[in-house]
Amino acid sequence: MGPWLSLVLLGTAIAGYAWMMPRPTGGGKEPEFAAEAAYDRLLEDLENENRELVDAVAKFKREQDDTVQKLNRRVMEMEQQLKDLQQRSSDNAVIAIEKPAEPAAAKAAQPEANTAVQPASVIADEDTSAPLTLDEISLPPTTVRGRYPELMTLHDRGRSVDQIAKAMRLNKGEVQLILQLVRREEEQHA
Repeated sequence: MGPWLSLVLLGTAIAGYAWMMPRPTGGGKEPEFAAEAAYDRLLEDLENENRELVDAVAKFKREQDDTVQKLNRRVMEMEQQLKDLQQRSSDNAVIAIEKPAEPAAAKAAQPEANTAVQPASVIADEDTSAPLTLDEISLPPTTVRGRYPELMTLHDRGRSVDQIAKAMRLNKGEVQLILQLVRREEEQHA
């Protein structure tokens, strides 16, 4: 027997053994099942994340609605206070008009103690000849620009952040933050 015959017999034996071995059933279905399971899990994860996002957005909307309602109530209260103030001011003006004028002789007879400095509240109650207007009432500035007029003047003149920081004795970061807040505020009101 030659070497080629032993190779042929050996090859035939291997082929016969391979033919007799049991074959796996379902061939390629296992990887397909694993891919389908992974896809299903991905879909479930996406649905859960979407639900969480929807819940977060709903919570944010509720918070915003609550804030808007509070602000609306506050605006209504402030308008009512303004109406009351205007009503009191006009009532005081009517009382001042109805009060008879004192004769000059009676004023001269009054002691000098009446001309002493009076508290501002007394002066405000006596001087009610005209109702107060919104221009006369000094309210604290409600805008960022109103809170930092010097800084904004320097910025409007074209000064750099470094120059403004040195002049105002602030940090550069503070100046930049204030300028960003002013820009944001102006964008919102524009």
